Amino acid sequence: MNCVCFSHSYFQAFRGTVKPYGAFNANDDANALQKAMKGLGTDEDTIMKLLTARSNVQRQQIKAAYKTLFGKDLVDHLKSELGGKFESLIVGLMTAPIAYDAELLRHAIKGAGTDEKVLIEILASRTPDQVKEIIATYKNMYDHDLEHDVTGDTGGHFRRMLVILLQASRQQGVQEGTIESDAKALFAAGEQKFGTDEEQFITILGNRSAAHLQRVFAAYMKLSGFEIEESIQRETSGSLEKILLAVVKCARSVPAYFAECLYHSMKGAGTDDETLIRIMVTRSEVDMLDIRKEFRRMFATSLHAMIKGDTAGDYRKSLVVFYEEHLCNPAMSFYAFRGTVKPYGAFNANDDANALQKAMKGLGTDEDTIMKLLTARSNVQRQQIKAAYKTLFGKDLVDHLKSELGGKFESLIVGLMTAPIAYDAELLRHAIKGAGTDEKVLIEILASRTPDQVKEIIATYKNMYDHDLEHDVTGDTGGHFRRMLVILLQVRPHLIIKCARSVPAYFAECLYHSMKGAGTDDETLIRIMVTRSEVDMLDIRKEFRRMFATSLHAMIKGDTSGDYRKCLLLLCGGED
Repeated sequence: MNCVCFSHSYFQAFRGTVKPYGAFNANDDANALQKAMKGLGTDEDTIMKLLTARSNVQRQQIKAAYKTLFGKDLVDHLKSELGGKFESLIVGLMTAPIAYDAELLRHAIKGAGTDEKVLIEILASRTPDQVKEIIATYKNMYDHDLEHDVTGDTGGHFRRMLVILLQASRQQGVQEGTIESDAKALFAAGEQKFGTDEEQFITILGNRSAAHLQRVFAAYMKLSGFEIEESIQRETSGSLEKILLAVVKCARSVPAYFAECLYHSMKGAGTDDETLIRIMVTRSEVDMLDIRKEFRRMFATSLHAMIKGDTAGDYRKSLVVFYEEHLCNPAMSFYAFRGTVKPYGAFNANDDANALQKAMKGLGTDEDTIMKLLTARSNVQRQQIKAAYKTLFGKDLVDHLKSELGGKFESLIVGLMTAPIAYDAELLRHAIKGAGTDEKVLIEILASRTPDQVKEIIATYKNMYDHDLEHDVTGDTGGHFRRMLVILLQVRPHLIIKCARSVPAYFAECLYHSMKGAGTDDETLIRIMVTRSEVDMLDIRKEFRRMFATSLHAMIKGDTSGDYRKCLLLLCGGED
């Protein structure tokens, strides 16, 4: 069972512009695509807008639904209808991420000559775990050993560095005792030496963690008076220089590395479309928001403007649509899509439904399976499991879970099983209709959600309860809606200011106060852990440590117990 701890201590930062589509239905999407390709002509606009607004996991489900409904391979059908760079981009989007990397590496090795740029980009920027997955997928797809193919097609120190990266055995964390000695070894291997000891550069840069290397680079600068990049440029050349510089840049900042790659793909005469497509496809769900930010900082123009000026037609539209409407707005609003929970790659709703039924069958309940499975699935996937459970067993999954679980653990699991907007609507209903008014919930939700989300909450509330939310707030609380506006906008403006400045810092403070002192405010703890696990939990954790000199993980561990604690820690996603 996969853990939900998606560490960002190495190179990755889950800050994509593409996220799972909320009202997803694979069959509806498959039908829309079939209609777009039916008869004379092709509706490229529908294909483009639909596929760029779905996550890769969802695209794989559309592919499966298309095969079931129409007996055709969707990718083959798309290839027959599209052409050129637009086709390459769409086919890339339709390929699972690890398979796409494996495919890119295969073409880089087996084409006319070796495309060293692709080898460097992929192997220098992927995590050790991703490299291991790529190796296994490559073997499965081509019945070849990736290391064997790479070594057979490259040579010298460049080959040696590639082999080290393929071994995916970087040390974890920072080795305090070797920072100075690593810096001295690099200095002695280059600037202090007549000639260059390339092996020393390869060993240190290929085997140390990003966090450790950052400390080594600082020590190297202090010792030598040079940035490590300057020394690499002076001491090495050719392919080795390129791969060492890529490793250094990725250790410093993966988004900055890709921003630079994108800039050079479009700078000057002509466009390196292969690089542009490759990076836009592979980073759209990972860290495109950060790449955009770095691009503007480094080159004093926006990535959007450069793409718009350097491309044309449906190809340009598809690249640009990554920035528009639902894909662009998150960066400009309060949300920062930095969750600890993301869609599970090998997702199968029926398999998960069967696993949950088995966990609740007979005497006793396997809480561990329930917890680990549901915290490792996105909310969109949980809704699909719920539907599959109803189809397979004729039961409502949430009702079954309620009958098997209890207490705070039950509340947490039921919260995870509720769609986000419906959960907010439900929380507001209980805050208004319970004994007294829970102003804390009203403030927290209305101060931190975007205007579009508030509109969705109002519509969902009406749909769920056949009541007008504003009417309930004003009518059922005797003027508390006016008071609420005063609290949010005048009397307690610091609450809004905190959200405008930093939503993660606001929630970090709420979490801290939910556990500080005697007793625990479990309702607040559950509410925030459920609603932020797919949004910005990584940033909340970072702010929590900065503000309170302890980790959220440690505080949850010390303040809760049992399955409730285990589940919260899985949502927290790891220690900082």
